[in-house]
Amino acid sequence: MKKQILVMMAAAMLLGGCAGKAEADDATIFEKIGEETQDSTGAADSDDYTDTIKGEIDDIAGSASDLSDELVKVNSLYDKYDEMRMNAQDQTSINLLSQWGTVVWKDETISLLDRISQSNSTQNKEIHEEYEKWEKYVPTMVERMSKTYEDGSMYPMIYSYNEAMRYKQMAYSLASSLADLKGDGAFTLPDSTPYGYYGDYAGDSYLIITEGMESGSYDIVIHIDDSKELRGTGEDYESPESTEVIMFTSDDETVKGMIDFFALEASFYVTETDGSVVGPEGAYTFTFKY
Repeated sequence: MKKQILVMMAAAMLLGGCAGKAEADDATIFEKIGEETQDSTGAADSDDYTDTIKGEIDDIAGSASDLSDELVKVNSLYDKYDEMRMNAQDQTSINLLSQWGTVVWKDETISLLDRISQSNSTQNKEIHEEYEKWEKYVPTMVERMSKTYEDGSMYPMIYSYNEAMRYKQMAYSLASSLADLKGDGAFTLPDSTPYGYYGDYAGDSYLIITEGMESGSYDIVIHIDDSKELRGTGEDYESPESTEVIMFTSDDETVKGMIDFFALEASFYVTETDGSVVGPEGAYTFTFKY
């Protein structure tokens, strides 16, 4: 698994040079959430945990037995702040509290980048440059992943969750790179899910897998060459070859197919279609996962 993540990071660096202009809003989602949750006096109904989280991340980095243990502990820290969100009394408070999950994983990525810098590796410059290019595209990726909810009261919460998970994915990649630089052959990722943004983040083709409203389901967007798009749902399926895949059905039920996925990429194979968007037996691969 570590080698796969390292290959992903290296390949993403090579493609970073083709990045175009990011589609970012001038106002961050934190600012938008703050505006929505201010009362008549102009004060937001939440404490500021920015400095607290930074201190907690520093403590974890200093006390963890290794990088694998560190990621486990950062996941637990994320869960602590997510529990605050879940225990909030109303949607406005939930939306405001959702931002702290992003702060947790963003602070962890910054901590890992600092330690990579201290390693005096020849890869430092490339890793930092790729991170800066990637970060400019985070709003674009997150907006695409959250689009289904953009007109609803839950949108800030969904946006913050998807944003946090992008930084988590990057933290995992950076931890893998740092483990390699340190010669930590025992490094392992603490968890892995199919959720993510597959495809070159600066490109015109991408596949998005997010958690569905129903337990065990997925919401899926398949965007091909900026000219074709399928939206639908998916569910887990164990193939006869004993490999786990996702069975996809478009919202209008005109297209069905199978998605297989792993750390580096995902592929979509058409099994049924009316031919209006994709042809029969079509196959599409989306390289890299963010």
